[in-house]
This record gives sequence, C-alpha cells and structure tokens, in this order.
Amino acid sequence: MNEETMKQRIRDKYDDLSAKEKIVAKYIIDNYQQSMLLSSGELADLAGVSDTAVVRFAKALGFRGFLEYKNTIKKEYVPTQKVYSSLALIDHDSEGKIVNRYLETLPEEIHRFSDHLDRNALSEMATQIMQARTLYLVGFGSDEVVVTFLKNYLNLMGVHCIPVCEEGLTMREKLFHLSSEDVVFLSAFPTMMESEVWVADFARKREARLLLLTDSEITARHLKSDLFLAFNESADNFFNSYVLQMACCNALLLQIYELYTEETTSEMKRYEEMLSE
Repeated sequence: MNEETMKQRIRDKYDDLSAKEKIVAKYIIDNYQQSMLLSSGELADLAGVSDTAVVRFAKALGFRGFLEYKNTIKKEYVPTQKVYSSLALIDHDSEGKIVNRYLETLPEEIHRFSDHLDRNALSEMATQIMQARTLYLVGFGSDEVVVTFLKNYLNLMGVHCIPVCEEGLTMREKLFHLSSEDVVFLSAFPTMMESEVWVADFARKREARLLLLTDSEITARHLKSDLFLAFNESADNFFNSYVLQMACCNALLLQIYELYTEETTSEMKRYEEMLSE
C-alpha cells in the first residue's frame, strides 16, 4: 500500500462498492482503530450484513479474501509505520495549515463529545466509584495520563485509589488483592492491548466491576465492561492529545461531587486542615 492507509483506500474505492459493501466500509471508517480486532463474522454482525458481504468487500478492495485484508490493516498499527502513515498524507502546502485545521476542528470535537456523552453511564460510574472499597485506576502507555489525573483528585475526595500503569509482574502484583468489593477503572486508547485484556479477564474472575473509558464500543464489547464511555476525535491525527479524555475525567469528577457533595466536601476540608497543621 506504500503511503496509502487502508482508510484512504476504502474512501477511494467507496463509490465503486455495492450497497452492502458500502455499509461495511462505513462501519470500518467509523470504527477504524478497533475494526482490526474483528473476524469477518463479527464485522458482519456489527455492520448488519452477511458474512458474504464482508468477504466481497475485501475482494472489492483488491484482496484475495478477508484474512489478507485483515493482515494488511493490522500492519498499520506497528508504531513506526503508524507515525509515517498518519503524517505522510497531511497537506503541507501552506505554513500553519495543519495547526489551523486542528484548532478550527477542536471546538467541534468538544461539542460533539458533549452532545453524545452518556450522562446515565457517567452518573452510574460516579456511584460505583464512591461505593468501591478500593478503586484500581488502570492505564498503560499514554493512558497513564488519565490515571495520574484521576488519582490526584479522587484521593482528595475520599476515594481509596491504587494506580496501575506498569505491565507484567508489577501489574499483577498490584491487582493481587482485587475483590468483588472493588472497582477497576480502565482507560483504553487508542487500540486494545494484551495487558488490558488480562485486566478485564481478571476483574471478571474476581467479580469486580469494570468501568471503561475507550474510543470504541467494539473495545467495550471485547472487554465485557460493566459500564463504558466511548468517544474519539473524528480527525485523523497520530498525536493522541487526550483533550476529550480530560474533559470526560473532569465531567466524572464533577458528577461525583454533585452526587456526593457532603462526603467529598468533608474529605477536601480535611485535606485543607492537614495542610495548615
């Protein structure tokens, strides 16, 4: 494919696709980062078409079958390849064009996020967090930003938090005492990692609640979360800014404060008193 991403290839071929194939194409474009996780049957089910339509879609793109298509799209997520494929297609004709485009679309992204944020899920998450014996905040790689931010404030609001940002043995040791009285809050952007799958499976084994912050409903289904909030930036951009994630974290903290004003205020006052001692 050289410099061409699969998303661009689908867009270029879109007008030549059949009606059913266009449905598959639209679903992939709308859920691009997570679509590579799906089998042909799962993709067909989620897109609302037959498995045959998915295979025909892959062939319409020039592949021998769905497996070859899937193996090709997965290659885009090797980090060094992703950097190049994400940035190589940007128009560099005029100075400042890239920055201006981003700044112009950012307010639209925030409004879209606000309009589609599931307020019921947000409220239920706030309740689950406040009722937990211990809240395990989990985020690997760049998701550590979310963990650090939430821990700083939830701790002052009276929530006992354990941050989990390391993978491997350290991750398992930190989650060793996880029980049914606890809650796991997992931030999973932009693609699903093996460690995130392990955490989700372990939470189910220990009968702990799993709350998920992610960019796709597909990830939420695969991880079988109890509650999730899914959103992403519509513009293609290699740099993961976490602007929307921080907005969501702020909304969650404010929702907790609104629902548990007396409890959280009391804890924050105790913190202020400690500082003045």
